[in-house]
Amino acid sequence: MRSINWDDQDIGSSEINAALKSLSNGVGAKGENITLLEQEFQERLNCKHAILVSNCTTALITSLLALKEVQPNIKKIAVPSFTFIASANAAKFVLDDVELVDCDLDNWNVRVEDIPKDVDVIMLVDVGGVPCDYDKFKRTGALLIADSAESLGSTYKGQQIGTQVDLHCFSFQRSKIITSGEGGLITTNDDELAEICRSIVNHGYSNDKKSYEYIHNRFGLNFRMCDVEAAILREQFKKLDLYVQRRNEVALRYSDKLSAKFKVQNIPDYCTSNYFFYGIMVSPEKRNQMAEFLIENGIVVKCWTAIHQQELWKTQGLPNATLISDSIILLPIHNRITNDEVDYIIEKCLEFINL
Repeated sequence: MRSINWDDQDIGSSEINAALKSLSNGVGAKGENITLLEQEFQERLNCKHAILVSNCTTALITSLLALKEVQPNIKKIAVPSFTFIASANAAKFVLDDVELVDCDLDNWNVRVEDIPKDVDVIMLVDVGGVPCDYDKFKRTGALLIADSAESLGSTYKGQQIGTQVDLHCFSFQRSKIITSGEGGLITTNDDELAEICRSIVNHGYSNDKKSYEYIHNRFGLNFRMCDVEAAILREQFKKLDLYVQRRNEVALRYSDKLSAKFKVQNIPDYCTSNYFFYGIMVSPEKRNQMAEFLIENGIVVKCWTAIHQQELWKTQGLPNATLISDSIILLPIHNRITNDEVDYIIEKCLEFINL
């Protein structure tokens, strides 16, 4: 039987050699690869500041702590329910009042009309790599933070994701479009927020302290990335455009055969997607049966559960997020998948609906 992974990493000799070179230099979280990679992200994303961190969850926590330091009175944040649970958990870690909100049934992202009038902060999530319509949210007057964990390489109105709002947070976890096993990134054009974030991720140290000093200006934790991860990620970063192109080719191959039979995520005209994932919607009564059928045929799939349906976050309502959550199957799409594997997956999806 075939075995097709849901995600698979394209790690080769260049990444391995870069990691070994970093290890041989005996550095931790202050090696040259950290500095160089941050500069490379700044150039690629056209942002003033890029701050590497240990993962995207710590990027979100750091960003929210920085916002709270600048705006001490913020209390309430809106977070989409149809996203990975880390978005809401990070918000709850920092702010007192988290309200889960619904999403659009076509592109699966949060809409302006879903946002309560009394929120201080909005967390936007680029679901599956599809950017939110950022400009619409700027008109709300709320502070904006983007969980862009899945959208590196996607574009909004012709611009790379990373500068549209006050703070963007990216992920380099193993399933993401580029990976260092774990890892995260904060981008911002705000000098004050950048300085605060750099301090928070480094135990609250003063950014201008002398090497021998232990001076801590604020609450902080150890959210740093290590140089070995940065070395691996620099090699991955060189392949980003190839990965985005390939994932779009795979998505087009899926859509050509499946979009007439299944509802799929709509990509709005204002953006492009890196296709972090490719999802189809199946009737809730048949979703689990189809997922099990695909797994039995050697195809690993995922079925996201909306946050408001999780035991920790039980919330009533949110009909669109509920329907998508109860219907979605995420098919394999990764940087090493072959056309033959994609065609086999399509064949099995069509076979199921004809049973």
